[in-house]
Amino acid sequence: MNITILGAGAYGLALANILSDKNDVTVYSIIEKEINYLKNTYRNDKLFPNIQLSKKICFTNNIDEAINNTNLIIIAIPTNYIEDTIKLLKNKINNNIHICIASKGINDDTNKFAYDIVKEILKTENISILSGPSFAIDTIKKETIILTLAGNNSNEIKTIFPPSYIKIETTSDIIGVELTGTLKNIFAIACGILEGINASESTKASFLTKVIRETRNLIISFGGHNETIFLSSGIGDIILTCSSKKSRNFTLGYLIGQNADKNKITEYLNTTTVEGLDALNSIKILLKAKNINNELINLIYDIVNSKIIPNELLNYVIK
Repeated sequence: MNITILGAGAYGLALANILSDKNDVTVYSIIEKEINYLKNTYRNDKLFPNIQLSKKICFTNNIDEAINNTNLIIIAIPTNYIEDTIKLLKNKINNNIHICIASKGINDDTNKFAYDIVKEILKTENISILSGPSFAIDTIKKETIILTLAGNNSNEIKTIFPPSYIKIETTSDIIGVELTGTLKNIFAIACGILEGINASESTKASFLTKVIRETRNLIISFGGHNETIFLSSGIGDIILTCSSKKSRNFTLGYLIGQNADKNKITEYLNTTTVEGLDALNSIKILLKAKNINNELINLIYDIVNSKIIPNELLNYVIK
């Protein structure tokens, strides 16, 4: 299959590397300097030290060249930038082209999920969501992973993945998968906070149990499916993001829990994309619009904004 990946960040390059095993892959980025370096070196040592990308990948900063003869477009850019990028495709692709969204989170200006943004602009139903426990560094190294595809074209798209190390499970629950991909980043901040205040392993496991229950309840409240929590995009992604120090959201929470200097936290936020922070504000707005009062989201919001102390999470665990 001819595949276009929008975004030359960590996850975009990781997907390109594995998908080039059995597909023709083109990676697009608007940043000319970035694309030229990738063309010349097939490396990004800042993101992936000592890893050589597949020489079968094509790189371009020309959108027309990127989508020429494509069968599938994978979106792997931050959700806040999806709208501007997708507008470049308007009137240039037909409804037979598959769209797969690998971005997670909510646009913090419009409070819309990526699926809604893409559907409104491209006027197509041919969209799937890709999610699951898959740090970019593990994906690019071709580690064994289970991913979830949600959408009405997922059975066609799942054939692009190398079956020797990627297993794809499918569901029709787009909102449940998107919501979980957003919530797990928020809850990872809370888990990092527990790490920062030196909570025990037993306490952290107890909290994670409540996180999983709360995620299931919110999926149902938003109109998703009860069983979505049991997919890799559910429990799997929650466990990965909420328990790993590789997670940027977890690291932010750790700094907050340690009561780190505000300048240190600001420096971290200025140099790192922490999806859960923007998502936290957006989820608060969406919950208010749906007249849902969620104790855990409110608690995390108040701790992050220094309205209450991090140790209040311990009271939540036993409440």
